Amino acid sequence: MAAQQRFRITVAVVAVCSLLPLAYSVFDRSAHRQARPTTGTVRSADAGNRRPGTAMVLQVTPAPYQLPAAVSREVVLPGAGGLLVAGGLTPSGASANTVTTLDPVTGATRQIGRLAQATHDAAGVMLGGRVFVLGGGTAASVPTVQAFSPGGQAAVVGQLTRARSDSSGVSAGPVGYVLGGYDGATLDPQVLATTDGQHFRVAARLAVPVRYAGATALDGLIWVFGGQAETGATDVIQRVDPATGAASVAGRLPQPVQGAAVISLGGRIYVAGGVTAGQASPTVFQFDPATSRVTAAGKLPVPVGYAAAAVTGGVGYLIGGEDGSRPVPAVTTFRLVTAGQMVPNEATSPWLAPVASPGELAPGSDPAVLPADVLIADHHNNRLLIIDPQGRIRWEFPRPGDLVPGQTFLQPDDAFFSPDGKYIIVTQEDDQVISMISLATSTIVYRYGVPGVPGAGPDHLFNPDDAMLTPAGVLISADIKNCRIVLITPPEHTVTRVIGQTTNACEHDPPRRFGSPNGAFPMTSGHYLITEINGDWADEISLNGQPGSPASTVWSANPPGVLYPSDTNEVYPGRYLTADYSDPGQIAEFTSSGRLLWRMAGFNQPSLALPLPDGDILLNDDFNHRVCVVDPATRRIVWQYGHTGVAGRAPGYLSDPDGVDLVPPDSLLVTHAATMGEP
Repeated sequence: MAAQQRFRITVAVVAVCSLLPLAYSVFDRSAHRQARPTTGTVRSADAGNRRPGTAMVLQVTPAPYQLPAAVSREVVLPGAGGLLVAGGLTPSGASANTVTTLDPVTGATRQIGRLAQATHDAAGVMLGGRVFVLGGGTAASVPTVQAFSPGGQAAVVGQLTRARSDSSGVSAGPVGYVLGGYDGATLDPQVLATTDGQHFRVAARLAVPVRYAGATALDGLIWVFGGQAETGATDVIQRVDPATGAASVAGRLPQPVQGAAVISLGGRIYVAGGVTAGQASPTVFQFDPATSRVTAAGKLPVPVGYAAAAVTGGVGYLIGGEDGSRPVPAVTTFRLVTAGQMVPNEATSPWLAPVASPGELAPGSDPAVLPADVLIADHHNNRLLIIDPQGRIRWEFPRPGDLVPGQTFLQPDDAFFSPDGKYIIVTQEDDQVISMISLATSTIVYRYGVPGVPGAGPDHLFNPDDAMLTPAGVLISADIKNCRIVLITPPEHTVTRVIGQTTNACEHDPPRRFGSPNGAFPMTSGHYLITEINGDWADEISLNGQPGSPASTVWSANPPGVLYPSDTNEVYPGRYLTADYSDPGQIAEFTSSGRLLWRMAGFNQPSLALPLPDGDILLNDDFNHRVCVVDPATRRIVWQYGHTGVAGRAPGYLSDPDGVDLVPPDSLLVTHAATMGEP
């Protein structure tokens, strides 16, 4: 991203992926790349990746993209090679009639049809490869059953026994079930079963009639969690045996909840989010059907209720939902990993230590808008900070004893966590080095470049920018004044591969030449988004996957109305976010054809803006000496650390903050690990 001494050479010319741990230590190049967890024997078809005899834990991670549009109360089912999303409630409060495919790994979406009737709060089941949307409604509940086959148009194929919305849908082999719901006047206790979406029979009656409940099938039983009962939200857990028609209360949640989503993985059931006491919940509970025990299992990056959930490829996905005031575009992944793969863990999470300072936020800041703590490269203060959402300093580098005699740590302008969460990769652009810091030891364990000495030969760089580590242990960085992108494989001190011509005459002709590249950000396609200062360009570049093979350019565009683009990155496929390192500065979103989608001005040389899962944007406003979260819908700053226009070092102050990242597992490279392109 942009540092204090930026320059311009005159020349003639972006909301569900797997989490991969870092492949090996940067000091052990002989180690083999770590494989993904294998799939073992489980007790249900959607139970996920469980290895017999291996203790597995739940990893909850934001996807590396947003949905193209916020949605809640929709139907989501596995199908069409990914996930099918049908209907739902839009931010305007209207019911949707679209049917969309979502690639849960890359975030690519495609509308493949429309429902015959717009609806939200419907139940959804998959029968014979067809999606059935049952009931729901717009202003009133309806009995309509709609069927959709991928590649076709939805049609009304039948009617429920009566109007019903707010129901839960469960698919179990060839049978679909509709549980509970509301007809506009009363709660419906019936559990309906169907094999064709046209004929229904009563398979059971709920012990406690509810609407807005979460449900799943496991081992021939249906489990129903919470919901809204006659007296309000309930904490009951109900067990339904469709073979016998028996239904009973089998346990209780820690608190009443409605609108929660339920995911089954590894023989365990996870209850995510929902609305409790009028507030969207961030909590994920684990339920063990064998013991009816409920324990806390994790935390959502975005508290949501009325989201939809589905499992595909052994990974659970929570799609959209409401954060209490609006639908959100968030996608959250649920996957089982071994305890050693958990990111973060206690050994690599020093920000979880006791608080070292009181909270210092700008007036009006809302800590709830941040999903996690924030890593800040505090450029002119020569330090890294981790600040929690309440504005308290949780970690700082370097502290006394962190640097060995003779070692310096000057002018950090970018900092990103590694894909395994064990290291922080710091670009010290004005000091001509890239440093790697171990969180376990709080020491610099690798450095490429000679401090203060620019160059282009072995172990030399000339204004390196935005260095990031791939899961295979390769550093990729823009090398601004050498006009190139470099790939470096620690612990070596030579460049592994160069993309672009090494020269001091930078010009736009990617991938052969670059006009002063200042960022190389991973995309969900496996490509990289390069930002060029000269000519104001953003380029999608493919590395083609093999060392020595030529890179290729997918597209190039001028971010519209931007004078000095910095650190362009992907919001979701087709939508890109850039900072304008100008005074006055701005942040803008645009398409690959250069069409403006959104902009917000009022900043002073901002150098990095990152999308958050709920649709907000985190940015460092360098020479206003602050880090902010902005709400694009209102164009308001909703969270701020730092005093606007006032530099300082005391708690609550920053001096030219030039880089940000969230802490794991919400950090950029943790969320992008599975799709991050390798050289």
